[in-house]
Amino acid sequence: MEATLKNRLLCLGMRAPDNLKEGRKWGAGPAGGRYVLLHDSVTNVPIFGFAEDSPIHLLERDGNHYVSDRGEETKVNLLDNPRFYDLPTSDGVRMRMIALAHGNRCLGSTVYQRCVRWERGDQCKFCGIELSLKHGTTMELKRPHHLAEVAEAAEDEHFNHVTLTTGTPNLKDKGSRMLSSATEAVKDNTKMRVHVQIEPVAEEEIESMHSAGADSIGIHIESLDRATLRRVCPGKAGEYNLYFKAWEDALDIFGPNQVSSYIILGLGEERNETLAGIDRMCERGVIPFIVPLRPLEETPLQDLVPPRPEVMEEYYLYACESMREHGIDPTKNLAGCVRCGGCSALMDYYRG
Repeated sequence: MEATLKNRLLCLGMRAPDNLKEGRKWGAGPAGGRYVLLHDSVTNVPIFGFAEDSPIHLLERDGNHYVSDRGEETKVNLLDNPRFYDLPTSDGVRMRMIALAHGNRCLGSTVYQRCVRWERGDQCKFCGIELSLKHGTTMELKRPHHLAEVAEAAEDEHFNHVTLTTGTPNLKDKGSRMLSSATEAVKDNTKMRVHVQIEPVAEEEIESMHSAGADSIGIHIESLDRATLRRVCPGKAGEYNLYFKAWEDALDIFGPNQVSSYIILGLGEERNETLAGIDRMCERGVIPFIVPLRPLEETPLQDLVPPRPEVMEEYYLYACESMREHGIDPTKNLAGCVRCGGCSALMDYYRG
């Protein structure tokens, strides 16, 4: 079953030959992986850190690539870097400094590469958003014209949707104005769908991003277990109830199947509270985008490992049942992480 192998790859990673190790090690989302096509499913497979001890191996033979797991080999396609990576913008910035390929059809960019929570010392402990800036692999602020130019170049290579995330620049609009400007620039210059990601903000800020052209939105609570949220995301923990209000506002504005939230598993969360939280989300129409923890180098959680595949499978199946019960269809999501699906096997289990 494709979902089972994808789940194992996301949880256990794979050992890759040195010549095939490629990918960003830091950033705002699940970094440290190599994108592969497992049949038609994009998979962001960990290859660094814990993955170097994985029982799963990436093999290269006669010009083809295979994943070897439990005595079986499955042919996969490795996704190469797009051509636009090496192109300059009109003012000479290398395009890969502005946005990256997420899978084979999704373009991703962190519009603002800093976060006020790092400044305050209450940042999320799994996050590597400022580390990619420290290591010189990106730039602090992506201007709207930069994003428009890269999106145009990516669209020429058949990319068709964009994820725009951001560090939280302040605790007032939390970056919504930056995301609105970025969205508008992409929409004015391409036909690409746009997904925005932000902390809970006022209803008018959500409306502003939608009016700028955003097609879907992610408001990421990270953990549904309050104790875990306080321990791992101290800056976000005081806003727990605001997430539910923001989700409801977003659903009124963006409509069914277009509101999601990352739920990271493997942070020490309590099982029953997490399952109950998934039901609360689905009752409201929010897609619980479940992902296993991706430990990043130089973060406080770098020595943790993701959950076992069988643990993740239980959560995936539970979330799929809850989504069906409450009329949520994630396959109708228009843009972003849910549509890409590279970091989660949720869609694969949903499709059966």
